[in-house]
Amino acid sequence: MDVPSLLDALGSTPSASARATGLARSTIQRVRDGKSSPTMETLRELALAAGYDIDLSLVPASDPAAAVAARVIADPATPTLEDLAGWEMVDQSEVEAVAQWVSRLERQAPNDRRRLLELAGRYSAPQHRKGARFFVPRSGLSQEQTVDVANSAIGHLSGALSGVAAAGVYLGHAPDPGPIVIWSIDPRAVADRLAATLREAGEYQPAGVLLAPTMRAYLVDTIMPPVWPHRVVSPIQTAIDLYGLGYTELADEITEGW
Repeated sequence: MDVPSLLDALGSTPSASARATGLARSTIQRVRDGKSSPTMETLRELALAAGYDIDLSLVPASDPAAAVAARVIADPATPTLEDLAGWEMVDQSEVEAVAQWVSRLERQAPNDRRRLLELAGRYSAPQHRKGARFFVPRSGLSQEQTVDVANSAIGHLSGALSGVAAAGVYLGHAPDPGPIVIWSIDPRAVADRLAATLREAGEYQPAGVLLAPTMRAYLVDTIMPPVWPHRVVSPIQTAIDLYGLGYTELADEITEGW
């Protein structure tokens, strides 16, 4: 349950929520309007008033804004923060998240492009993305055929391939088998199409298809090579994803000479 859902459960007005939680009406209003993030104490009061409590746990990071931030810093083909702010397909909260990651990455990897991309890969790894879905490779299908299935599942929807599928395009070789990544703006529709051929699993399949939601900025500079009728993410996004998946040597090979 997210914060807006908690507020809805407490009442339709800030005054009703304030009465239920003992919090100031102005605090509730700022949280409801998205003008401030609730502190942990505020969040727990909201949860308790709605009949819930908070159980914190650490999980691997996978924030799409981290990858976009690395591209903003290192990739001339990616829009600047100012350009992203004026791009109708990216909302203001996404721009703010990217700006925060730009600051983090510049602190952690000043003047070290390889380290920058490696950190971005760790912070945006597809296998840890919230909402990611995993599909088992089908017996009798080659990796090339599985890539075809993944690409067909994207169809006319907004999305592109990454992982070993993109590595094969840029390097001419890739691990076989290996993870085929689909970044999608509409993962539910893509999953329905994948399910017609591949069986879904509850955990990451290193030799299967990994479908994950993302923001539209991932798809900047997506290409479709003339001799390979599949949409793949840009070289820099491919490298970031390969670092996140643990294919460091492949990522280094793509970025060699940058």
